[in-house]
Amino acid sequence: MTTNKIFRIGALILAFLLIGVVFTAPASASSNTETSNVHYNYYNYFFGLESHGNTVITKYGKLPELETENQKESWDSTLEELGNKMKDTLASRYMYPHGEVVTCGANAEGYFVILFQYGNVDEPLMNEIYVLVDNAAKEMDIQDIPVEFGYGIYQSEIPLDVEQGIYHTYGENVEKLSESEIQAIEEHMKEKPEQLFGDGNLANYGEVPLLKDKKEIETWWNKLYSIKKGTREKILPYLEKGQVVAYGMQLTRLHVDIYDGLPSEEKAALAEEIYQIIDEEARKQNMTDIPVAFEESGHYVPDEEVMKDEGTAGEETNMLASGEKSTGETNNSSNNDSESDNESSSSEEKSNENNSAPGFGLLGGLTCLYGGWRIRKK
Repeated sequence: MTTNKIFRIGALILAFLLIGVVFTAPASASSNTETSNVHYNYYNYFFGLESHGNTVITKYGKLPELETENQKESWDSTLEELGNKMKDTLASRYMYPHGEVVTCGANAEGYFVILFQYGNVDEPLMNEIYVLVDNAAKEMDIQDIPVEFGYGIYQSEIPLDVEQGIYHTYGENVEKLSESEIQAIEEHMKEKPEQLFGDGNLANYGEVPLLKDKKEIETWWNKLYSIKKGTREKILPYLEKGQVVAYGMQLTRLHVDIYDGLPSEEKAALAEEIYQIIDEEARKQNMTDIPVAFEESGHYVPDEEVMKDEGTAGEETNMLASGEKSTGETNNSSNNDSESDNESSSSEEKSNENNSAPGFGLLGGLTCLYGGWRIRKK
């Protein structure tokens, strides 16, 4: 596969990744987005990397009174302006690869948000950064700027030289990188991250745990896969009826697409019903508060051009039959395990699947591809 093809596919997945507000009601959807870090649209990231589950450390300052939608929109614009004002300073002094900060943005409540990679984050560092943010805010006549500090969960490939196909995997050692490569990472961190996964606009359940490193992300992925595999037969009837468009994984969460043509009452009831199935299986495996995002979606139409790519991307599968979406499944065996390329809506999935964690290189990141593929090793 050509470098450009790889980059185009890699751009679709941005491989991604805080102590937070505990969601205490796993059997009901979150009506308040603050209670669930599964809700993708609760955070609007201005620059840095996309996080796949935030855990709040602490909050500073005071929220303004925002009573109307116009006030909220105006405040959101003000926070984004503040972020742009501080972007260069943060990127050159405090952000990866120079420091612990990975993402800056805002949340739906109105806090300016600073997200760290898990590691050497202490109160003096947060105090120092807050003074920096507060001083910049005062120049905009904002007093006691509200700031939320937290950890993010990340998995990403950062382009160093797109034409040459050179990328840096987030979290890997940067000491051997050249000055120009460090500069390329810094410039990338000043860009607005692309949100590639659905926003869970129908319902959000559970809680993404604080995942501290690659090993914990892989372990969590395997747990999600085990639950998804254990619920496949019970979810299949919903897929066959066309009520569910896709069922799969998005690195840190399970994700269910419910057909948007159904009545709103039926969609809400389906989300609750399906979550009970998933929650029951999770409890059998000694897990609670399993994170699941439900989204309204039309029928999936594959990207024909990407589907024609050979090798890594794999073959098209019937999503309504297989119930696979962003599964991240690969065959780790050196042998070619057989798998049905096309499955009828009434057929049981017949594939040899390993419990495989997502890869952390560019090609490995393709296992997180958001779409209707089944990734398999040739």
